[in-house]
Amino acid sequence: MANEKVKKPFYKKWWVWVLAVIIIGSVATGGEEETASTEPKSEEASAEVKAETETAAAEPAKKEEKKAFGIGEEVKVGNLTYVVNGVEETTEISNILGDKTTEGKFIVVDLTVKNTDKKARLADTNMFKVLTADGTEYSADGTLDMYVNEAGEGFFLQDLNPNIGKTGKVVFELPTEAAQYDLQVSSGLGWSGGKYETIVLK
Repeated sequence: MANEKVKKPFYKKWWVWVLAVIIIGSVATGGEEETASTEPKSEEASAEVKAETETAAAEPAKKEEKKAFGIGEEVKVGNLTYVVNGVEETTEISNILGDKTTEGKFIVVDLTVKNTDKKARLADTNMFKVLTADGTEYSADGTLDMYVNEAGEGFFLQDLNPNIGKTGKVVFELPTEAAQYDLQVSSGLGWSGGKYETIVLK
């Protein structure tokens, strides 16, 4: 009995501690590798999302880059060219026919239209619109053509012969508070229209 060896508890044996160190080391290393492999992926994902967002934001900007012309500049739309010669604001229009007044203001646009097609093209007051800063659209008042044009015709149902310009005035009635507005010109009347350009008036 005296010679009988006393057994050590299992946790005091050397191989238990070696095994414990290996397991702890494996767990620690595995966690670091997982973290390391996860971080670049999230960074890549963030970069992709950022790139997509920037591209999406850039696309509408490209669409809105359409040039706006100014007074005195020649503007070509289809087979017609336009030049705004001047703009006048007034609350009253007078001639031998009488007086016309408004609670808002009249915008009288003096412009020249030229037909560059090889055949005559029909023009009309309805080819012109005024757009205010908030996007509101105003049509020309054809009944006032005879008040502002010397021959009384203006652009109302006028034939434009090839390579000959016609100068006239078009009247729009706007509210007094409309501080900024643009003229929208068309490539033609009816079926020949469909294309538009913008000329900044004020």
